[in-house]
Amino acid sequence: MKRTGQMAIGLVVAALAVAYTMRNVSTGELLQSFRQVEWKYLAMSTLLMAATYAARTLRWQALVNPIKPVKAWALVSPLMVGFMAAVLPARAGEFVRAYLLGKSQNIPFASAFATIVVERLFDLAALLFLLAWLLTFHADKLAPDAHWNGISIETLAFQFGILAMGLVAGLMVFIYLLAFKRDLAMKVVGFFLRPLPDNWRDKLAHLIHAFGDGLGVVRSKSALLNLTLTTALVWGLIMLAYYPLYLAYGLQDASPGSIILLTLMICILITLLPTPAFLGSFQAGVLIALHEIMHEPEVAAVSFGFVAWGLNMIVVLAGALYFILHDHISIRKIAELDPDAG
Repeated sequence: MKRTGQMAIGLVVAALAVAYTMRNVSTGELLQSFRQVEWKYLAMSTLLMAATYAARTLRWQALVNPIKPVKAWALVSPLMVGFMAAVLPARAGEFVRAYLLGKSQNIPFASAFATIVVERLFDLAALLFLLAWLLTFHADKLAPDAHWNGISIETLAFQFGILAMGLVAGLMVFIYLLAFKRDLAMKVVGFFLRPLPDNWRDKLAHLIHAFGDGLGVVRSKSALLNLTLTTALVWGLIMLAYYPLYLAYGLQDASPGSIILLTLMICILITLLPTPAFLGSFQAGVLIALHEIMHEPEVAAVSFGFVAWGLNMIVVLAGALYFILHDHISIRKIAELDPDAG
């Protein structure tokens, strides 16, 4: 019942975000824009999007190998099915990834989930780097007069940066203690768990201890270097995949600054509005970046958002459905996974 309610709320938010994106564009205009796009650019973008998932697999391998050596191919299945599960509420896709990794490689769920937490930490650090780059070399892209629904884009980006910095700092301290000062970390955890019943306290302490076992990557300089390089590769490919769509729509500004801005606004919107499969929030981020800030034609910006989202979903669904059939994965069991019980 709780999952159904969360899904309903997510779909309502997605519908509102789509309505916001489409408020000044008719269905006819949108369809006409789709028909005018050259297929060769869509093919290029799709291939680059597929490459981002190959890079994500290599990055995840760098995170998992310190726990248990695993071939990259063995990680593609849980990765793609996990990203497909983004249609579920409460970011359940991350839990699906950890569950499938643990099941296929005999790794404790908490340890598998720890690799995803570290992955997200590096993603946040990458976004902070992109934001700092934008503010340093392309500050004009975040002009104070740019607004979205009365909110300054500059203020929105700055507040997102502050929030991201806080999360990165907090996660870094927590991960450092669990990785290098396990006894001290468990004492701190034990202090905060004291008010809980004994069975809950013991279970959570065990999960956190197992979570610490999944942080092997932070104890190895070579693994950290590999993780840093593959994170740079992932984000480089994410941004590069948008470039053919700039050409497809004949946008005026296809500079690195514009693509970085587009990437940041998409990430900010899907964080603020975590809708199922990021439908609506993704398109709103594209509209804000390309039309509200960069002053590209509104129809082109709206069409760009739906096409970019659709191409990525094709890659994810194709990969996930292949592995669901190949590995005999139960979709029903995945849908019933409860993040709160993880």
